[in-house]
Amino acid sequence: MIDLRSQHIEVSRERRQYPRLEFRCTAHLEHLQEALNVTDLSLSGLFLEVSDKTGLEPGKVVSLAIRFPTEARAILLKARIVNVNKRGIGCHFVDLTTRNFDAIRNCFETFRDTLPIS
Repeated sequence: MIDLRSQHIEVSRERRQYPRLEFRCTAHLEHLQEALNVTDLSLSGLFLEVSDKTGLEPGKVVSLAIRFPTEARAILLKARIVNVNKRGIGCHFVDLTTRNFDAIRNCFETFRDTLPIS
């Protein structure tokens, strides 16, 4: 018999201020030619699948063009890379204009009831 009470597993603490939405669309990162897949979205950031992460390190601010399904045109925004892993990069939005924040919020609110939130 295994005594599970003696085993303590430390679970990482969630540091996000806003919930995430499993979400799929494409984005363009300033210097890359290929369209990148967005895999999740929150009001404060997103995750991009990126195969070639050369020059993409935590702390770097990048420019993104993203067209949300709820918007007629792509929005241009800046994001700080906060996480780099095998799948891609996690980004936190910086210097959002009111228009861009409203576009992100509109998309999030539109899809929040149709896709899982973590």
